[in-house]
This record gives sequence, C-alpha cells and structure tokens, in this order.
Amino acid sequence: MAPKQQAAVGMKKVSETAIVRSMKELMRDYEIRAEKYETTVSNSIRKQFKKALDDDRLVTRFVVDPQDRRVVEYWDDEKLAKALQGDADEGRRRKAKIKHVKEDKPLVKILPLIDAIRARRYTHIQELLVWDCHVENDDALSVAGLLTRGCYPVSRLELIDCFLDSKSVGNIVAAVAVSKTVKELALDFNELGEKGCRILCTGLSRGKFLTHLSLSYCGLTKQCGLWLGNLVCETAIRELNLDGNPLEAEGVIALLSQLAEAAENEGFERAEEEKRRLKAIEDARRATRPVLDMDMSQLEQNANAGEADKPSSPSPSLGKKRGKRGRKGGKLEPPPSGPQISVLKLADTGINHMGRGGNFAPVRCMQLLKSIISHSRDLQEIDLFGNAIGDLGARQILEGILTRKEAKLPQIGIRMGHRINQDTFDIIHKLAPGPKKKGKGKKGK
Repeated sequence: MAPKQQAAVGMKKVSETAIVRSMKELMRDYEIRAEKYETTVSNSIRKQFKKALDDDRLVTRFVVDPQDRRVVEYWDDEKLAKALQGDADEGRRRKAKIKHVKEDKPLVKILPLIDAIRARRYTHIQELLVWDCHVENDDALSVAGLLTRGCYPVSRLELIDCFLDSKSVGNIVAAVAVSKTVKELALDFNELGEKGCRILCTGLSRGKFLTHLSLSYCGLTKQCGLWLGNLVCETAIRELNLDGNPLEAEGVIALLSQLAEAAENEGFERAEEEKRRLKAIEDARRATRPVLDMDMSQLEQNANAGEADKPSSPSPSLGKKRGKRGRKGGKLEPPPSGPQISVLKLADTGINHMGRGGNFAPVRCMQLLKSIISHSRDLQEIDLFGNAIGDLGARQILEGILTRKEAKLPQIGIRMGHRINQDTFDIIHKLAPGPKKKGKGKKGK
C-alpha cells in the first residue's frame, strides 16, 4: 500500500506542478507583451492569477478591471472663486505640487492579454469580463479572433463602459454570431446610438446560439425598438436588458408587437389543444361503454366468439427493430429560435404620456405586455421600474397576471414603479413577486 500511496502523491504533485507552470507561463507572457505594447498589466488579472496559484487551480474567469481613471474633483464655490482670482501663492504651490506628482502610467489594454492566451493555447477561458477599459479597434479585433477560433469555450462576454465605437461593435458582434459557445453578451454603458444598434442587430441576426443580450444605458432611441424586436423574433435571444435607454412608448410598442402576437397565437393553440384533449377523453369514455344490439342473431354471436378464441397473429411492427439512435457527441444543436421572451428589463426607458400617442401610448404598451403575460409560458421576469405607466396601464398588467393565474401558467416576477394606485401595486407585488432566489453559498477558501 505504501508504494501505491507514494505513487498517487507523486502524480498529484506532477499535476499540480503542470497547472502552476501553465499559469506562470501565461502570466509571464502577458507581462512581456504588455511591455512590448507599452501598456500596463491589469492588477485585477494579477490578483486572479495569484489566488489561482495559491488554490492550485486554473483561471476560467478573466476580469479586466484596471481602475486607472482619474478621480474627478468637484470644487465648491469658495475654491473656484479663489482659483479664478489667480492667487500668486496658490499658483506657486500648485507648480511645486506638480513637480512631485508621479507620471501617469499607460492605460490598460486587453490586446496583450488576448495575444498571450492565444500564444499559450490557454483553452480553459470561459468568461471574459472587461470593465471600464478603453477598448480600441485593435482590441476588438483581438477579441473577435479569440471567439472565431472555436477552441476557446468562451460562454460569457462583457464589455461594459469601454468606449466602443460602431466599427468595434461590428467586429465583435460578427464574431459572436459565428461562435457556438457565446451564450451571453453585455455591452452596457457604451454609447451605441441608432447607428451602433443597427450594426449590432444586423450582425447578431445571423447568430444561433446567443440567448442573453444586455444593452443598458447605450443611448438607444425609439427607432431601435423595431430593430431589437426583429432581432429577438429571428434569433434564440430570450433575455433582453434595455434599462436606461430612451426608447419611449413608441419604441417599446415596436419592440413588443411581434412578441405579443406570438404570445396570443400560443394561447390560442394551447386552448385548441385542451379542447382536443377533452374531446379525446370523452370519445374514449364513450367507447368503453357496452353497446347491446338486440337484433343480432345467435349465429353471428357464435361466429364472433369463435374468432375471438383464435390466437392473434403477432403484429408486424413488433418484429421491426428500432431506428438507430443519434450518435454520441454529435453536432451541437442551437437553442430554438422564434418570437419568445423569458426576461425583459425595461426600467427607466421613458414610457410616459409625453411622446407620440399622448396618454394612450403607455396604455397601448401595457396592453401588449398583458398579452405576453397572459399567454407566454416561457416568461419569467419583467422590469418596468421608473416608467410612468399610469393607473390604466397598471390595471392592464394586473389583468394579465390574473389571466395567467387562471391558465395555471408558471408564476412570474414583475417590478413596478410606485407612481400607480397603491392597491394595484400591492396586488401585483403579491401575485407576481418573482422566483425565490437561492441563498448564495459560502465562498471557497
């Protein structure tokens, strides 16, 4: 037993050494390339690698959070007036202070990190999260190259507050559309506007595997609602986050029109299926009832009894072999596409009576949402916080929830603003509180 245990310990040390060696080589390569490109190594990456080496595990979640932006100093009136007066002593003190200030480090870029990952064939990366980092076109091209290779199983990509322009967005979404592993894409806090949104929707319309899209605070206007609605209806996207975009009621109506129509069709088909099921049950019940024919002759009864005594011949279908099963490890099938939505976040999107349509526009939005709430089985969550939908609009939401409850569909969660009738708000909160969140486990040691 002792030699076996010693061999097992030896194998464990070898495997641990291989992991440590791989991580150290990747970090060393990243530092060399960062110096070559005249950029700074991200401290968040250093911390992740250090923790992974201590735990003897591979890094699968890369978070680039440089935190290298200057802190904005807001002056009060007294300090501003003193600066405008041009105090000579203050100017001399400021010049002396500037001499002792350290030179600013170059900004963090993700290009050296991506190049190091590809050079070392580090195929364990699963999530790439980039926050508050200036992503230029060469950085976007490096990310696109990583996604299109196919051997890097990146499932989540976040580029939040990265100053993306239309060209960079086009390169990234083209790679996401080709990738079979990317399921979640977040581009929050990038000023995309109408031009960027159109490029994004055109590029992602060819994708088949993306299921989550987040575009919070991206400057999307009411014109973008139509493009996003077509994108959701043509692809497998089921979770859409549009918080903080000035879509207004008109843009939300364009977004929801096709989804509401599909939900109504789903409800109609479900009702027809229920009718067919009840009819089949009734027909089966009638077939089991005994039917007595008094005019039937005794001879025919004996003949039927004789036929019943004969051994029944085996069914030809029993002798047939079943069809071949699908091959294991076959082609990866994309999720189903079509006009369905499970999570829809529309907080602070400008749904009010100020735009086109006046007071009726918010009610029309809520009528479309009512259809989705009433009939869509896949729906899980809707966020309408920060919108002035009015009491009539809130009543539409409540009617949709009650209809959904009568249809015995799964419970959903709806987040409403407080500028509605208090009784309506309380009932909605009671009937649609949302799924219970599981408690987070303790962090690993």
